[in-house]
Amino acid sequence: MTRSLLLVSLATGALMVPVPASSAATELSIREINVRPAEPVVTPDNSIRLLVDVVARGARGKNGVTISVEPGTPPGPVIGSEWQDPGPGAAADVIGPPAPQAPRPQPRSPEMTSGPEGRREARGEGWETWRFLPDKALTRYYPAGTWTVTATARGADGETLTRYASFQLRRETKLSAVQADRASGSRAVRLTGLLNRVNPRGYTDYSPFAEQQVEIQWRKDEASAWERAGTATTTSEGTFAKTIANRTGGSWRVEYPGTTHYAPDFSKTLQITS
Repeated sequence: MTRSLLLVSLATGALMVPVPASSAATELSIREINVRPAEPVVTPDNSIRLLVDVVARGARGKNGVTISVEPGTPPGPVIGSEWQDPGPGAAADVIGPPAPQAPRPQPRSPEMTSGPEGRREARGEGWETWRFLPDKALTRYYPAGTWTVTATARGADGETLTRYASFQLRRETKLSAVQADRASGSRAVRLTGLLNRVNPRGYTDYSPFAEQQVEIQWRKDEASAWERAGTATTTSEGTFAKTIANRTGGSWRVEYPGTTHYAPDFSKTLQITS
């Protein structure tokens, strides 16, 4: 049986701002759906609160715009997101998310059905920002991959308009114990290390990430660009090893490029003297 996990079932505008009386203001439209953070990555002990802005016009009533946030692929085309963080001292119409919490729930797949606190503000030419802060946080116990934000606007005559946005929820990965050593008796370097990922079930914080390709990168000096020197595939224990010939000096690092479910990671930079 498929279980539906819903972050937001109904959202309302708590702060009502008068809408200018114009023909543009009565045209029901959704221009933007902005999600922050745009690329959430969960660790074993963090939780991430989303902030969702919907820029719409022509919406009427306390529930003129509502949103839902659910795992899965959007059922239709998505609209662009153009979030810009204004930085310290910005105007009051930008609300930052609360400080992350660190709950330690039992390893299970929880249900999330709740309504966020909302806020509505005018932006000129009939456009308004409807701002939502879901009261449930994303953790590693939620499905990684594509999530869909569905925004529905309602006009004065009962007309409705629905638009979609999406984001990728990823779990953290960690490259560790990475070493670059000169291969004995040859002009070659041997790279070794370990790749772990957040354990989604919560039995451990991290577990080995097997059968993943990592990229070995090299550069001659700090003024040079990083070059791909080779690749390696992790074992069932998450370890990898690769010998690179004819490049003994310079700097080395390892990159895991990530997937739709797991975030990318870089190792620290390693130096080898020729």
